[in-house]
Order: sequence, then structure tokens, then C-alpha cells
Amino acid sequence: MKLPAKNYFEKALRFAVLFIVLTNTIIHAQNKGGTISGEVRDGVSKRPLLYANISIVGTQIGAVTDDKGYFVINNVSPGTYQLKTTYIGYAALLKEDIGVVHLRNTSVSIELFPSQIELNEVSVTGGYFQKPLDQSLSIRSLTQQEIRRSAGSAEDIFRVMQSLPGVATAGGKSAQLIVRGGSPDENLTLLDNIEIYNPIHFARSGESMGIVSIINPSLLKGVDFMTGGFPAKYGDKMSSVFEMSLVDGNKEMYNTDINANLGGFGAMVDGPIPGNGTMIFSARRGFFDLLTNLMNKPAAPQYYDAVAKLTYDLDEKNRISFVGFYYLDQISREGTTTTKKTTSESTTSKYDYLTRDDYGTSFGTNWRYLFSPKAFSLTTISFSGNGWNTLQGTEIDRSLAGEDIRENSFDFKNETTFNVLDNLEIKGGGYFRFIDSKHTTWRPADTTRIGQIIPASSISFLPEMSNKVSLFLQDTWRPFVRLSLTTGLRYDYFSFTKEGNISPRVSASFHLSDKTSLNASFGKFYQTPAAYQIALDPHNVFLISSLATHYIVGIDHLFAEDTKFTVELYHKDLTNVFVANDTTNILTNDGEGFAQGIEFSLQKKFTDGIVGSASYSYSTSKRKDASNLSEYYFEYDRPHIFNLLGGIELSDTWQLGFKFQYASGNPYTPAVGVAVKNGVNYAVDGAYNSARLPDYHKLDIRIDKKFIFETWTLTAYLDLWNVYNRENVLSYSSRVDATGVITTTPRLDFGILPILGLSAQF
Repeated sequence: MKLPAKNYFEKALRFAVLFIVLTNTIIHAQNKGGTISGEVRDGVSKRPLLYANISIVGTQIGAVTDDKGYFVINNVSPGTYQLKTTYIGYAALLKEDIGVVHLRNTSVSIELFPSQIELNEVSVTGGYFQKPLDQSLSIRSLTQQEIRRSAGSAEDIFRVMQSLPGVATAGGKSAQLIVRGGSPDENLTLLDNIEIYNPIHFARSGESMGIVSIINPSLLKGVDFMTGGFPAKYGDKMSSVFEMSLVDGNKEMYNTDINANLGGFGAMVDGPIPGNGTMIFSARRGFFDLLTNLMNKPAAPQYYDAVAKLTYDLDEKNRISFVGFYYLDQISREGTTTTKKTTSESTTSKYDYLTRDDYGTSFGTNWRYLFSPKAFSLTTISFSGNGWNTLQGTEIDRSLAGEDIRENSFDFKNETTFNVLDNLEIKGGGYFRFIDSKHTTWRPADTTRIGQIIPASSISFLPEMSNKVSLFLQDTWRPFVRLSLTTGLRYDYFSFTKEGNISPRVSASFHLSDKTSLNASFGKFYQTPAAYQIALDPHNVFLISSLATHYIVGIDHLFAEDTKFTVELYHKDLTNVFVANDTTNILTNDGEGFAQGIEFSLQKKFTDGIVGSASYSYSTSKRKDASNLSEYYFEYDRPHIFNLLGGIELSDTWQLGFKFQYASGNPYTPAVGVAVKNGVNYAVDGAYNSARLPDYHKLDIRIDKKFIFETWTLTAYLDLWNVYNRENVLSYSSRVDATGVITTTPRLDFGILPILGLSAQF
């Protein structure tokens, strides 16, 4: 697949940004404050709730929904508010951190759930901490404002997630998620029900690196992050589900946002369109190549991304949305190759010439149909195309090694929900995927640093189109007011491996009181081999799915309406794990292992100008490459993880936030000696992953200042990473010189790093 030319994409991006800015000339609604608008729906059946009451906490201002469940609150003074929604028979919902800007509309989407407990001695309200009925534990939901104000993230959603319980950071140079001892490729990422193959710029499948999310955080309505025990409708991943929901464009006026920071420049517009519809569009261009040029670095990375969504309400029963995104990552590096050849030292041959292009696109349609007041379906049809091209070499031959890989998929899925009784919900659906993959790779012979020979290889993997089929059925039952029980069954079939797997899932939540609940979950989670893994060697066609079995128990307790404490204990058994060979591309299913731990979390939502959270995790993640081999610590094992976050609204225009992170160092394999092979010195490794990197810790501070003008608002921020300039080690590399001396060099994370950002809202 040939990539579009870079200058073509830049021209398209400039046109898009110009279009966004020009929309600001459209006359705003004639009021002196801001507007809050949105809709209120039943969280189970999705039907609109008529005459629901919405009020701004601490004021006399509010509204009532109309016959379409829609409301508008005009003339709201700029500031940050809490919104309370009540409806008879439903748990009240509090939404915090609703930002109102002068002459702009803030759009919110509200879902209420039927009250689960209504007894004289027990009265449960939704408050700030509502969660899906079928996910009783291991879930954290974040709003757009929580993402934006988080220190140390530069407003990137994945870096915000790295501070949650059970999630380990791979360092400031990576936005990848390491969940409960699993690898990054074990995480499922969805955007408006469409799977994203690679959600992070400069991160390829199977890699732990990656710089920044491909999704502008201003586009997000919210995120649900499930770190284990997820329901039967999710499959083909073993560790977590990361589900992002895009905002719908607002129906009242056009809003325009322009933002820039160290990572790049972007613009966004949203508003109404003809035909009772709304739109939202965003485009960004990264600055990394400009920075590397200023720093006289040989590599020049650059990225682009664009996201759009159109939403139409065809009638009171039918809503259809069109979602699409595109991203392009490019890296080029030129240098001089130095090669040393003597009889007493290793031969060093470095690929100083590199070109790398990564690209991805997805677009699809979501159709939501309300069968009746008690049933609805969501149907999604989508296409995804992803690929990467790489050339590496020397000045003599710049294509010594390379790859040309692409994978396209066509997806259809349906999910239907029935409220059979007030205390019984049944959900079922199917998923069909057609996959077209092409993989071509080549590389010359090489020698590892410990003297192992890697033969030259050339791979051309051009399989016929394969397919995946999944079916699921689950029910959520409340046999009595204190107990909620969800049982589910999932079936997955992958035509390439010709295997079918059945995955049972069970979860339960028992309310000990109106503030405390006891939760438990069990489930089996299969993950099929990916095309990039199968393509490495013809023997890999015999791979089958890996399996993780989750066991989780936990307790939730509300100290206050805005403060929640959680303890969770988990264990994951892993079987049929993919195992790689150091000198060949052959993978096997001989691996096994486990991950287990305990997590403590305290979270305070944004109220009274203060927000914060604290979490501590203790865990162990071990693997072995065959049943008769010894165990070793998995590369992502980090026994102790501690995160402390806080924020305070100093005034209407000043905000201060901080984040402190501490984690045990990752395991690594140390060089413990020197061996001579054919007159050349090579390192001798000790036991695999028998040593640990130094502990990782850093403090980040963020300061925001808002400037309010007559027709627009400007927010400036300083996000200061690693305030005390800790030298955090990400890895070590060892080399042996001609005299047999081992030199170990650390690769360090960012030192103190100031990130300046500007965001203009019109």
C-alpha cells in the first residue's frame, strides 16, 4: 500500500485548520455568559427521559428535559460547576468539572440507571461514581476535564491512565499501558465501538514504546478503563479494555478550539449541521521533527492525525453516527556508519540510515435503534487499514533490512439489549471480521552481543483472507435488592487457526450497606495470534490462542458522595503463552505463568475546587517458557507502584496540579562475564531477568492560567515533568571492548522537562 505524499497531507491539514478557524466567524448566540446543553437517557434502554430535572449545584439555575430528553441552560457565568440530574425511580447522578466558557456551549450526555436499592434502611444514589451494571469491579471512568487537568500528561489520555491502580508506566518516553503485569499488546482499545489497531503514535504492535495518543483529548466525552474481569461482549484480549467515547457536536452553536504544546499543533470545531445533525472535527500536526532539527539530532519524527464524527437523529428511535480517523507517523535518520574489525573485539555495524512510515485509518457507522421502551440495538459497520514500511541500511546499501506490512479488516457487529423485567437485563450479539494481511520482511545475517548467530531471512506472507466470528450472551439479574449478578458466555472462532473457544464470565456485587459493596469476578479470556506474529515464520501457522483466567475480589466504600475507597485482590493464570526464540522467528505456545496482586485506591472527584487520588499496588508477574523450565520475572513485573495526584482551583482563573509516581524497577538480564568465540569477545549473560533497574520515581507539576476576553478565552499552562531531575533508568546496554572489559550504558528517561501549552476557545 503506497502512502500518501507528505506534502499532500500537509496541504490537506492546512485546509482543515483554516476551515476550523473560519467557522468562528459564525455569530454566536446572543447571551453574555455560556450555555450548557445535552440530553438525558436511560442508561440501560437508551430511551430519552422526559421531564428530568437538571440543576447546577449551589445555584438556583436549572432546566427540565423536553419530550426528546433534551435540555438547555442559558446565561451561565464562566466557571466550573457540578451538575445534578434527578428522575423518579432512578439513581441521581452528579457530574463534576463542567466547564463553562464565555459565548460557548458545553454539551453533556447524561445516562441515569434505575435505583438498585430502595429500602427504609438503605438508600443508594448514583452520585459521582456510577458504573455499568455488568462491570462490578476493576473499572475506572474519567471525564474530559479530568484528562485535561492531569499533571505530567501533557493532556494525553494514555499518560493519564498510567496513574491508575494496576497500571505501570513504561517511562516518560512511552505512553503505552502495562496493565496488571501484562504486555501492551494484550489491551483492547475502542473508539465509539470501533477497534483501534494501534492507538499511539510511533508504537508498533509488539513494542512497548509510543509517544502520544492519536486521539485529541478535546474530542473525548469520557473513557471507561477495565483492568480485568470485563464482560462477555469484549474479547480477543487478555488484560484490559480501554473504551473511548467521542463527544457529539453540540446543537446550539459552533465552538472552535486551537491548541499547541511541545508535542504539536491542533484545531477542532463542533456544532450543528443541516438535517438535525451535529459534527465535530479535529486535526493535528506534531512538532517533534522541528525540535530535533533545532537540537541537531539525526532523527526527524513527525506525525499527523485527523478525527471526525457526524451524528444524526433520524427520528425518536433511530440515531446514526459516522466516525473516521487517520494518522501518519514518519521517521527519517541519516548518519555515518562506523565499522570496527579486529581479531579481538566485536564487529559493530550500525544502521545509520532509516526511513519509517506508519499509517492507519478507520471509518465506520454506528446505528442505534430503540425497539421499545425496554429494548435497543447497536449495530456497527467499519473498515480499518493499518500498515508500516521500513528501510534500514548503510551508506552503501540503505535497504539492507526492511519490511512492508499492511492489515485491512472489515467488521460487522451487533449488540442487542432487552430489559425483560425490572430486575433482569439480557444482552446478546455477534461480531464478524474479515482480515486481509500482507507481510514482507527481509534482513541480513547478524550476531547478537553474546555471540549467537542470526541467519539472514526473507519472508513473504500473503495469506488468503481469513475471518473471525464471535457470539456472546449475558444476563444481569438482581434476585433481591442487595445483590446484582452477571453471567455471560462468549464463543470465538478464528478461521486461520481453525479453532473455536468458549469463554465463561461471571461477576457479582453485593451491597453490604448504602455505602459499601463486596464485588467478585471470574472469567476466561482468549487472545488469538496476530498476523504480524504468524508471518514471522511458516511454523507459526500452528499457533493457537493464549488464555488468561481472571479471579478478582474487591470492596468499594463511599466515605462521602465525592470520595471512594477501593481494595481489589486479583490473580491471573496464563497458559499457551506465545514464546519467542532468540535466533529464529519461530513462536510456540509453550509458555505459561501468572500475575497476581492487591490494589488500594482512594479517589476524590472535583468538588469545592479540589480533586485528588492516591493508589498503591503490590504485584508479581512471572512466566516460564515451558513447563519443565524454571520461572522468571516477566519483563513488565513491577512489584511496588504508588501514585499520588492532586489539583486545586486557586481562583476562577488559576489552577495548580501535581503528580508523584514511584515504581520498582523492571527486571533485566545482566552481563556477568566475557567469552571468546573465534577470537572475538562477547558478553556472557546471567540468569534471565535476574537483576532489576533502579526504582523509578518523579514529581510533575502543572500550572494553568485562564485569560477571559470579550469573545474568546485563552488558557496557558506549564506542565513541568520530573521537577527534581531524577535520572530514571529505562534500560541498560552492555558491550565488550578488545581488552575484555564490559561497559554498561544506561538509557535514561527524560530529565526535567518543561512543556508549555496554549489553548484558545472561541
